[in-house]
Amino acid sequence: MLKLESDDFELFIIVNNYMANHHDQNLKALVLDKGGEFVNSIFKELSENNGIIHILSLTETPQHNRFSGRANCKVIEKARWFLSNSHLPKRYLEEAVNTATFF
Repeated sequence: MLKLESDDFELFIIVNNYMANHHDQNLKALVLDKGGEFVNSIFKELSENNGIIHILSLTETPQHNRFSGRANCKVIEKARWFLSNSHLPKRYLEEAVNTATFF
């Protein structure tokens, strides 16, 4: 879990580099809410330098609820799959969810 909002950028760089190095996947678009933690000059500069499309989602749009609901279900399914294949007890579900969020 992130302790400070300033940790967001560092974690983003770590995850982005991991995906590029281990899965040959480059980030193409970043869809963000207007919460502020990712809406700053550092993320804008990173997006421009790496050819990442930086999209801000609209607020108060119920159309996005369906997408986020499906995405949350996929995260839970992945977490359960991680646990079942690793034969770890259910008490590790939170860590499995954290891991599944990035895959």
